[in-house]
Amino acid sequence: MPWRASVRAWLLRRRYALLFGLLLATIAIGPIAAEFGFGRGLEVLLGLSLLATAVPVQAAGQRRVLLAIIVLAVVLRYAPLRSVLGDTQALSFVLWGAIALYAAYQALRYALTSVPVDGDHLIAALSAYLLVGVFWGAVYVAVEERMPGSLLAAGARFPQGMTLSDGIYFSFVTLATLGYGDITPVTPIARGLAVFEAIAGQFYLAVLVARLVSLRAASEASDDTR
Repeated sequence: MPWRASVRAWLLRRRYALLFGLLLATIAIGPIAAEFGFGRGLEVLLGLSLLATAVPVQAAGQRRVLLAIIVLAVVLRYAPLRSVLGDTQALSFVLWGAIALYAAYQALRYALTSVPVDGDHLIAALSAYLLVGVFWGAVYVAVEERMPGSLLAAGARFPQGMTLSDGIYFSFVTLATLGYGDITPVTPIARGLAVFEAIAGQFYLAVLVARLVSLRAASEASDDTR
């Protein structure tokens, strides 16, 4: 249908701007909504961000597979499957993190494989960074759910369990290597994840800046030869 083609074309043109806006809303609005008793608001924003990760995928087959994994992650998160499969929410969070890493790879690849560096490429690169921070937080929540006491808040266990808001906060503190120390990983798995994220965050910024500078220089050199 013509309207579907129009919607698809509009989404493709603004795919990374849409993803970037949803991720910013998740970071800025989600914790506030959770603080005022709208905990589902954060999960809704996360779910929309998760769906938005499939929009930039150009290959139809890959996009269908990604959407199927997203549906599976949502079902594992909300469907009453505990009596059959045990606690599936932790597995759902792990799937969310895996999807986000794949989407971050696609965004970074798009940002760094074109010589002209425009606003869309910069937004794609920033989206990749935010994707890792937002959804890696879900992985921390999964670890804490499966192995309580893996992460401590002010030296003690979380009174009512680690929330998504807590996980996202700790993820960005780790990704940016701020190291406030109010939430600390204490088990080998949690510490390994934190170290991996901190190193990845620093490598990402270093590689991103170097690559964008080289692309910009290549573009200016091309213009001079003309």
